[in-house]
Amino acid sequence: MAFDTVTGAMIAERAGVGYATYFRHYADPRDLLVDTVAHLAGGLVEQMMPALLNGGTHAAARELVQTVDVERATYFALLNGAGDATRGMLVRYLFDRMANLPDLSPHWLPRRLAIRFAIVGTIELLDWWLREEPLLDLDTVANLLDRLIIARISTVS
Repeated sequence: MAFDTVTGAMIAERAGVGYATYFRHYADPRDLLVDTVAHLAGGLVEQMMPALLNGGTHAAARELVQTVDVERATYFALLNGAGDATRGMLVRYLFDRMANLPDLSPHWLPRRLAIRFAIVGTIELLDWWLREEPLLDLDTVANLLDRLIIARISTVS
C-alpha cells in the first residue's frame, strides 16, 4: 500500500486505538511518520556515538548495523515505503542531531560536509543492504559502512 493512501483512521484501527486518540497526537499520517523517523534516528545516534568514542569506527559501524538489524522490517519500510520525503526528513533530523555532537572530522574536511556525507552515505548503504543484499552478514555490512563512510570522515581510528 502506498503511503499516500494511508489515513489516520486506518492507523488508529490497526493500532487498536480510538480515532480521537490518534488525532489528539497526530494531525495526519505524515506527522506520525516524522515522529517515528525522529525516534528511530535518535536511537541510532545514541547507539553509535558511545561505540565510536570508546571503540573506534568499526565498533560504531557494527553497533549501527546491529541496531538496524533488530528492527530490520521497520527500517526497510521507512527507507522504501514512504519514499524521498521520508529520506529527507531522516537526513534533516539526523543532521540537526549530529551537529551538536563532538566534531570528529579531520581538519581538512568541513564539519557540515562530513555530517551530510556520513548521513546520506549511511542511508544509501542501509537501503542497498536491506533491499538488494538482505542476506549479507552483519560483519560484512559493518565493514563496508566503516571502510566506505565512517573511517573516511573521522579522526577516530
